[in-house]
Amino acid sequence: MSFIRIERDRYHVVKGLLSGAESAFTPFPLSILEETIDGIVYVDNQDHPQCAAVMSSDFIGGRLIGHAVNKAFNEGFISTMRDHFFVNGSANDFRLFWSTASESWDEIIFRVFGYRVFCVSRTQFEFDRHVFESLGLVGNDEGMFRMDAAMLQSYEPLRREIEGLWGSIEKYLQHDVGWVAFSSDGQGIGLCHAAFIGGGLAELSIHVNKSARGQGFGFQLARNFIRDCLNRGVIPNWTCDTQNVPSFRMAQKLGFKENKKYNLFSSIYTPILHEPSRT
Repeated sequence: MSFIRIERDRYHVVKGLLSGAESAFTPFPLSILEETIDGIVYVDNQDHPQCAAVMSSDFIGGRLIGHAVNKAFNEGFISTMRDHFFVNGSANDFRLFWSTASESWDEIIFRVFGYRVFCVSRTQFEFDRHVFESLGLVGNDEGMFRMDAAMLQSYEPLRREIEGLWGSIEKYLQHDVGWVAFSSDGQGIGLCHAAFIGGGLAELSIHVNKSARGQGFGFQLARNFIRDCLNRGVIPNWTCDTQNVPSFRMAQKLGFKENKKYNLFSSIYTPILHEPSRT
């Protein structure tokens, strides 16, 4: 058998695989391997793995690591995913966000999900602190607030998102402080927070309502969040769809430089959403 679920005390053997081309979009798999969030890990070999599947406990988000050259591992992955989504679950109603840095996994993903998923090219950026700090003092914070427990409990859409990513508000607040922007009438118009934290990197997630875009809210939210990351000794991480020109421009303005590419397999096709953190 070469599709083996490993226990947490063996997670360290997988971390060594996340180098070179595989170093693209590491906050998500490392958040599981470092046990920041709960997850499940499968490998082809318990002691010296060459490939791995690192996934959330609900199988929705995952990362395939290495190359799809181990037939037994590939068949084990296909069987496990089919059983979860098409036997225990509904074939017509599911969410999926799986990433890969090797195109050898494309066929394996499509063997499981076929036409139900899209493959989107994503770009990984590298943060340049000197460029960010050259922006000077943080600008106007009017209407912007740090997330706290009271805010998350009262703002239901945000609470659901945080609980879906982190498992609980309490766990999230142990690791991250995000920012929310409100309009003058008290309506939430934007937010920026960490979707995942792993390997000393915080994956930046940012969203601004369509009605409020083009007014600098997204830039200011991201700027506040990045400043907090640096104060905590965490490096901000930015990824986005390769076709997302507005996200590219904002990333570069904030001190991020284009670095690597990887693939995202998603059940939702939204190539121009300004949401860098989609897994």
